[in-house]
Amino acid sequence: MPECIFCEEDGPDLSSDCEICPDCGVPPFSGMMFNPEQKEEAARLEKEDDFGGAFSILSEEWKSHTDVDYFDEKMAETIESWIENLFERHPEMSAQRVEFCLDKMTLLHFYGAHNEAIDFAEKAIRIAKDVNRFDLELEVIDAHLSIQRRRYGPAEHIPDYVLLKERRQEIEDLIQQNGEL
Repeated sequence: MPECIFCEEDGPDLSSDCEICPDCGVPPFSGMMFNPEQKEEAARLEKEDDFGGAFSILSEEWKSHTDVDYFDEKMAETIESWIENLFERHPEMSAQRVEFCLDKMTLLHFYGAHNEAIDFAEKAIRIAKDVNRFDLELEVIDAHLSIQRRRYGPAEHIPDYVLLKERRQEIEDLIQQNGEL
């Protein structure tokens, strides 16, 4: 008999047609909270060249499936693969790729996977650098430092703080020289 993905291992055995777990009160099986119409709407928007709109829908679905109150890992991984496929089809979506990396970074930090989170911060910086988007790079550095300050306290305790501050200053100098952001 299937078990609820949210209850502890000793949760009740459920019938496959169960819609609400009697123990925790949420839909018990992966994907039950996903609205397939959202995927269809994202596909429609992509066909209409509204890639940002498609990403926005999928991103919101991913966030709702990685929420602390409803974490459906299997469905979140499926949605993440749809997002990654969207990015592969449309490599010009740099800003959205950076946004998604920051979302993943935040999620991973929340669950204590700090090294993996830092990997996503580094990936986001690489994406921003590859397309010469200083504004995105600043956004990533600021988001990363904000989380690191909460983890480590004073700046002098943050790993790579000096390098990040120096890079941040370089970017600001470049922006000031070129008069753009």
